[in-house]
Amino acid sequence: MKDKKYKYQMVTVFNSKAEDKEKLVGKLEKWLKDIKADIVKTDHMGQKELVYDIGHQRKGDFYVYDLESEKPLNVKEFNLFLNREPNIIRYLILKV
Repeated sequence: MKDKKYKYQMVTVFNSKAEDKEKLVGKLEKWLKDIKADIVKTDHMGQKELVYDIGHQRKGDFYVYDLESEKPLNVKEFNLFLNREPNIIRYLILKV
C-alpha cells in the first residue's frame, strides 16, 4: 500500500519593516517541524506592494511553503500560532 502524504501550501506575508526577518522565518520553520510538517520547498517571493493597506503596511515580504505530513494538520493550531505573531500580516493555507 502506498504511503499517504497530506500536502499543503502556505503563503505567508511578513511585515516588510520587521527587524529580523531571518529570525522570524526560522521561528516559523521550527514551529512547522515541531508539529511534524515537512517543509518540501520554500520560495521567497521577495517584497511586493500590497493592493490595499494591511495594518498601515503598504508592502509585504512574501514566502511560499510547500508542506507534507503523515497525518492531517490541525488548521486551528496554524491559525492560533500565525495570529499571535505580530509580524505576520496575512497568511493562506491550502490543502493541495
